[in-house]
Amino acid sequence: SSLTLAYTAVTSAYSVQLTDFVVDCTSGTFTVMLPTAIGIVGKQFVIKNSGTGVITVDGNGSETIDGALTFILSTKGEGIWVVSDGANWKVI
Repeated sequence: SSLTLAYTAVTSAYSVQLTDFVVDCTSGTFTVMLPTAIGIVGKQFVIKNSGTGVITVDGNGSETIDGALTFILSTKGEGIWVVSDGANWKVI
């Protein structure tokens, strides 16, 4: 059997939902906002830039992504896989 995970294609600013897994940014330059990492230890998301724009992945409020407030996907084909540690996001 195979594993099926949620896939969402977006073309403008997007707030990641807890039901998402892969968020595919297919065109444009915009920000993808992660939900709060608090209370969802182990929750994972993949953000992919499959377009030609620049995607800014933004932690919730002052929450960080490997210690930074944002993570930039500036090149087509780049992606980031993050996991909640219960307080912030870690790149895996």
